Amino acid sequence: MGGNVIVKPTFHRLIFWGHLIAGLVAGVVILSMAVTGLLISYEVQLMDWANRDLRVTPPASGAPHLDIDTLLAKVHETKPDLNPSGITLKADPAMPVTLSLGKEGVFFANPYTGEFLGEGHRAWRDFFHAATEWHRFLTGTGLPKEVGKAITGAGCLIFCLLLVSGIYLWWPRHWRWANVRAVILFNPGLRDRARNWNWHNVFGFWSALPLLCIILTGLIMSYGWANNLLFTLTGSEPPPPRERPVAEGKREAGPRGSGGMGRPEGPGRRDSRESGPAAHPPSLAGLEPLLAQARQQIPDWASLSLRMPLKPGAPFPLMVDRGGRGQVQLRTMLNLDVAQGKVLPSSDDLQQQNLGRRLRMYARFLHTGELFGLFGQTVAALCTGSTILLVWTGFALAWRRFLKS
Repeated sequence: MGGNVIVKPTFHRLIFWGHLIAGLVAGVVILSMAVTGLLISYEVQLMDWANRDLRVTPPASGAPHLDIDTLLAKVHETKPDLNPSGITLKADPAMPVTLSLGKEGVFFANPYTGEFLGEGHRAWRDFFHAATEWHRFLTGTGLPKEVGKAITGAGCLIFCLLLVSGIYLWWPRHWRWANVRAVILFNPGLRDRARNWNWHNVFGFWSALPLLCIILTGLIMSYGWANNLLFTLTGSEPPPPRERPVAEGKREAGPRGSGGMGRPEGPGRRDSRESGPAAHPPSLAGLEPLLAQARQQIPDWASLSLRMPLKPGAPFPLMVDRGGRGQVQLRTMLNLDVAQGKVLPSSDDLQQQNLGRRLRMYARFLHTGELFGLFGQTVAALCTGSTILLVWTGFALAWRRFLKS
């Protein structure tokens, strides 16, 4: 029989073409998220470096920090209208005190003299803020935040499908070492299309597992159904609409207590604490003995982040960090009740939350790798770099397939 041979589509071909088309459709968005993710990978460390001139020299006499009441009185001599919503003290004797004013930013002071040190390197802080907003909402493109969030969420979802289909396409049909080596090890002798194919497979193979964690946690933060699914699978009641889990991340009880000298953090999403200084600053009398008690209770503390109470006479929420910013497993939430003169446990403490809320909190910092400290940040940074190369080699392979064949 003559004539043209009709090749029936196979499942493998369907997966391949789906992978290729999805990559071309979402590649630019995925590349955008990867580049901005890489830029903010070491935000805490870079902010510490940028603000290195704010570090102070401890007194030779070994004098302790000023108590908070005296410290703020000294600051008010220079900035009389500065009434912070949060104050962070560091165990490192050379680090300044951080004064958070919510939307109005952060300022710094010498913990030994109360000297006002200004707001630090604002250009770096604005850069990281802009990169984060682009990463999450494509801010700067002119799109409304809701539209930008929908696009990045869809990009994350498609990236998940690309990763799963890529693993299927990568899977060797015959498990001989020569076949496996071709897709897990670099071959420096290859050029052009063969090199791009080799790189695409190698970068995809070695970054697949951590990338899957980054993508899945991104989906949880992007979509309500994914967030609710996490709670449902753990047998926990999902939070009400528009509510974020307690201590959800970038705003967790005061200024960025366990990270660098950067943007402030606070509890939950925006509330009256985030709108600026308090209209009627609370009395700080009797607070210092409770802070000393908290230090004794958790002697290996790295930072203490104190938040001003919302109501007069209410306890002062205190976040005690024993690790880096995202190491929530090393974080303790307390309440300093001045009226009773007691340090009390807080219902906001991570260990007091249900399993769904705990995992949701872990997901926030697993996404950035900060849950595992500098090592985790480095793994996340390498994965974002790998994603950039995956997009580039994918586009290069598609270009040759469609235009160079």
